[in-house]
Amino acid sequence: MIWEIDDGTSVVEGLDAHGRPDPAYAASLGLLPARTGSRVLASLLEWAVAVLVALPALIVLTPVLVDSASGGFDVDAFFARGDLVWVIVAVAVSQVLTLAYVIVQLVLHGRKGVTLGKAVCGIRSVNVRTLERPKFWRGAVVRYLLAYASLIVPVIGPVLVIALSPLFDIERRGRGWLDLAAGTWFVDVRRGLNPYDQKRMRIARKSVKISEHEEKAPLPSLATPIDRDAPAEYVPSARLSGGVIGAHRSQTPAEKTDAQAPGLMVATVPPSLATGAPPVFPVAPAAAPAPAVPSPAPPASVPSAAVVSPPQAPAAPAPAAVSDAAAPAPSAPASVARAEVGDGIRAVLVLDSGARVEVRGTTLFGRSPAAAAGEGEAQLIPVPDETRSVSKTHVAVMPARRGVFVVDRASTNGSAIIRDGAETPLVAGHPAELRTGDTVRFGDRTMRVEQA
Repeated sequence: MIWEIDDGTSVVEGLDAHGRPDPAYAASLGLLPARTGSRVLASLLEWAVAVLVALPALIVLTPVLVDSASGGFDVDAFFARGDLVWVIVAVAVSQVLTLAYVIVQLVLHGRKGVTLGKAVCGIRSVNVRTLERPKFWRGAVVRYLLAYASLIVPVIGPVLVIALSPLFDIERRGRGWLDLAAGTWFVDVRRGLNPYDQKRMRIARKSVKISEHEEKAPLPSLATPIDRDAPAEYVPSARLSGGVIGAHRSQTPAEKTDAQAPGLMVATVPPSLATGAPPVFPVAPAAAPAPAVPSPAPPASVPSAAVVSPPQAPAAPAPAAVSDAAAPAPSAPASVARAEVGDGIRAVLVLDSGARVEVRGTTLFGRSPAAAAGEGEAQLIPVPDETRSVSKTHVAVMPARRGVFVVDRASTNGSAIIRDGAETPLVAGHPAELRTGDTVRFGDRTMRVEQA
């Protein structure tokens, strides 16, 4: 037994030969950089909320700061004010609210890549290398420390660091100085892919990493077609009692015309032979009596010609000599009863979108289904799928003699049958029988089987 030990090293996808993040890889996934206007609007909203939280302290301390700047501030007079308690309470409340606001912003940015302003503008922050959530200390704490440090130079500092620095990005990804220091990148989730949607992100990475499977034409089947001009098709239930794959060949219109022509004998199979009952052969109707012609009486040992039923005679009687003009052609017995594939509705499939599909013949499901060479006419059912989990031609539903079968057409994400709560994956190219109440999963879509 060979043991494989995971050394814990994770492979980061989307890096170039120098280990730097490749913008083309992110673009192929569907990630779009956030616009500069949206980023500036998000920052303004966050600063506006911060000012609103600190408003009580600003209202109380603004006169004190103005007196201190003009040189008229008196410490004794300040502490002798009658509303000193309310001043202290207002400043304390503002400080507590501001601290809670900053902590919430840091936690949300570090774990979810979103803050109050970014959530309103449809922006998410990701690690520029892994395209996952940013690291807490570098992606959130360092970023906010640098943002607050820019306030040392009022107005000019925040405008230059936050608003104008993304314009100098050589990669044209809208990364400013704060992003370079924090290793983050802002993406627009309204126009592009949301990197925190794990399912869609996994499908996008898989689509970029693995090329879509090219559907090839199936090999010709050795099964005997039902009709003479029907395309070859493997029907697992079409085995005769003798073990031969195939079915009886139905009569063509030319053969039916020949069978109806007078004077031609067509060999048919009596229905009694198919059911196992004692054979009963058809009896030709008696001819009209001919005019009396005087003839010598036959010998007593030779009986007159008579029609004897096969069950009453041990051997088949010799056919009576009747002229073609006098004797009508015997009526052909009914052929063996069998169900023709495609006659009527065999089943009804209900998609998860609510659409109902009637299965009368071979039915193909996929994003852009197409019949393969030699498959003949088929009902094409396009299934829209934004996640691209459904292949172009994903599954085929084919009615057979004993029921309805489903075949996976070598799809990328596979198919399965859900029956009684248990899911059974389908092997590509191998048909599986469907029952009423089954659910067929193909990619991320499903359809339920109902009886016609």
